[in-house]
Amino acid sequence: MSEITIKELEAEIERNLSASLRNLSQFAGFRPHVSIHDKKTGRKKRHDTSVENWSAGSGEIRVNFEAAHEPASPPASDPVRPSTPEVNDSVAELIRTLDRAESRPGYDFVALKWFRDSVLPAVRPAWADAGARAAVLRDSIERRIVLTSKVPNPKSPMFPVTAIRLNRSLPEVQTLLGAAADSPLGFQPVAIRGEALSATVLRERR
Repeated sequence: MSEITIKELEAEIERNLSASLRNLSQFAGFRPHVSIHDKKTGRKKRHDTSVENWSAGSGEIRVNFEAAHEPASPPASDPVRPSTPEVNDSVAELIRTLDRAESRPGYDFVALKWFRDSVLPAVRPAWADAGARAAVLRDSIERRIVLTSKVPNPKSPMFPVTAIRLNRSLPEVQTLLGAAADSPLGFQPVAIRGEALSATVLRERR
């Protein structure tokens, strides 16, 4: 059995946290985004790192909430599950490239401008053209394969940076990266002493 990675652990925590908060009106319309960090350095753990190299005692879990944009669920009587949308080669390459960029150690976010103007041109010759880069990014953002957000600019606090990240809840992203949406990830949740995480989140938001 392959080792569980930090990325898979983050996804599992997000799923369990979503289930725990589902019936709380304060979180209606929002979904959690989890990132795992080293407590001493504050740096984000690499997504491909094994969970064996991290523990709750020496690390920390950061949770923020983003507006959820999920398609309406099919009627319960409909036995047919929608097929996984396909992505073209350009979007597939962008997904893999952004996945690698998000896994860089020591970085909390991926700046859209840096990714568009520095990373993409080095991946595909066709992306040397600014119009081609803009088109594939625009398509990915409109399809919500890539999510955008504003984050503080460490160099110019008055001018926030537009950050991007993969929408890892989408089946097409999970399929392409090899992480099935319904996979149990090969491990069972470990009980942690103390109050429920949902109670902690509610207390911190007061």
